[in-house]
Amino acid sequence: MCRGKREYEPPRYMTLNAAIEQLLEIEQNRRESAYIKDTSCVGLARGGSEDQAIVAGSTKQLLTIDFGPPLHCLVIVGNVHPVEEEMLEFYTVGKSSNKLLNFYRLH
Repeated sequence: MCRGKREYEPPRYMTLNAAIEQLLEIEQNRRESAYIKDTSCVGLARGGSEDQAIVAGSTKQLLTIDFGPPLHCLVIVGNVHPVEEEMLEFYTVGKSSNKLLNFYRLH
């Protein structure tokens, strides 16, 4: 079902971009301050495969990235340990140390 309509669409995987857009839309409607456009997230596409993509950044930054074909996973980051912060920085959008720049394409 799509937003209250009784029209059924064929099954398909949700993309990271669609998930982020829906979460931000829900937040905008409910105004519960659960997350905003600057909320830190990690996007993972095709985890464990040879062409996996892992990118960290704000929801706003991740919306600009085409993660390619499914499967996608979105992680909303909470309070992290300093070691986890180092790993997040390694995968952060726009960092020179990011080795995965060739795995995603900017819109």
